Amino acid sequence: MLRIRFSYWPILILILWGCRKDVEEFQPYSPTASELGNLLSDQVPNPSTHSTFTFNYLTTDKVLETPTGANVFLIDTDHLFSNANSGDPVLCSTCPDLKIEVTVVLDKGDILARGLNTIGDSGILFESGGMVRVTASCNGQQLALLPDRTLKIQIPKNDPQSGFFVFNQIGAVSTNQQWAIGNQEVFEAEWPLSTGIQQGYELLVKNLGWAACGRFLTDTTSLFCIELPTGFADQNTLAYLVFKNQQIVAPLQFDLGRNKFCYPKTPAGYQVRLVAVSKLGGQYWLGKAETEIGTNAVFQLGNQQLTEQAVLNFVKSL
Repeated sequence: MLRIRFSYWPILILILWGCRKDVEEFQPYSPTASELGNLLSDQVPNPSTHSTFTFNYLTTDKVLETPTGANVFLIDTDHLFSNANSGDPVLCSTCPDLKIEVTVVLDKGDILARGLNTIGDSGILFESGGMVRVTASCNGQQLALLPDRTLKIQIPKNDPQSGFFVFNQIGAVSTNQQWAIGNQEVFEAEWPLSTGIQQGYELLVKNLGWAACGRFLTDTTSLFCIELPTGFADQNTLAYLVFKNQQIVAPLQFDLGRNKFCYPKTPAGYQVRLVAVSKLGGQYWLGKAETEIGTNAVFQLGNQQLTEQAVLNFVKSL
């Protein structure tokens, strides 16, 4: 007898496919926070804030005058630098290609854009009187200051205040990097210009790299958070607390448990700007508001879609 064997699997698959409901799959946007950070650092700072000085067999003292008005003093140059790797002294008079690079940060938009902050190593915020980064190299080899030497730096500031100290950053700079305060006090200074007298701060720094003059806020602190609309988080957003009347910038860190951007040690009673820069699917968003910091406060921050240039212009205006 001839037996015919039927397979029911194709029929079952067709039946199940016919009953299948359409499923909408969520396609998350790719992370853009690093891209935003690069955009701000590339486009916001004025090119005049970075200066490069080159010398061949430097045998005399030099004052490096930058377009921002900051000055860096190279004194006794044959007993100033060492090789950063070996520690061997490097005499400037024997260096055919000495390069000194100076970056000056005097406003809050630059602090934010360069991925800097005004956070001390204890997490306490400090008011900045200016930040300067000095690097040096000989024939492409990085230099360091000799252990017993300091570098004098002048930072322009109208009506300088007392009580400022030198802060230093060692290593790579990021929004999580904190500043270490030393015991070196900053001096109030004056120096001549072709148009008159410039007031400012004078720092003596013991290390190349980033240095700042600052003074800690001594107020009682508490947690402060901002809450953005759904979909805006640390993968696509950079959020900041920018003080209105002081040179203070604190990046807010995303708290996954609270689903908010927060800073844990925020002093109450200060006028601040809240800033959130986002990018989703090629579109830029900006959240901004002004408020006074309260105790253990949460601020609901809305945002709006803007062009890339509009976002950049806002950060430059801080």
